[in-house]
Amino acid sequence: MDEDEESLLMRMKELALKRGYSWVKCLSEEELAQAEALLGFPLPLLLKRIYLEVGEGAFGLSPLSQEQWTGLEMPLVESYIGLRSESEEDEKRECSWPEKLLILYDWGCNIYSCVDCASPGQRVVRNDNNRDPDAYALEAPSLQQWLQALLDGVLLHFDWDTAEKVPF
Repeated sequence: MDEDEESLLMRMKELALKRGYSWVKCLSEEELAQAEALLGFPLPLLLKRIYLEVGEGAFGLSPLSQEQWTGLEMPLVESYIGLRSESEEDEKRECSWPEKLLILYDWGCNIYSCVDCASPGQRVVRNDNNRDPDAYALEAPSLQQWLQALLDGVLLHFDWDTAEKVPF
């Protein structure tokens, strides 16, 4: 983990205290390992550290488990497994939910920020089902940059029409 990621984690911890995220629970190594086993692949190291050190569901990030689910966002593991299952069962559909693409943030109205765990920097893409359920636009080239933008409020000004569309 580099210095910028360490700094980002420290900022998240400080902001979590300041914002009173007392309801946010840090996961144990065992809980994280169970989630990864269900997913079938490892989570990005930075995301793991957020769940372990900052807390599950902090800053609106999708919780890993049903336990922290508030009803506003679907738990990360369950949403991924469900979307992949639907994709495999629906042979009529040309596109399917990409492997290792996790819904990280729910903007409401069927709009999601998703981390691509298969890409080297864990890029983050937006999926807007109101526009096209099988289209993705780049929000940030890395999870770290996306988290920084989230904390800075920059992502609120995302423009689908001008954003770079990325294939899966």
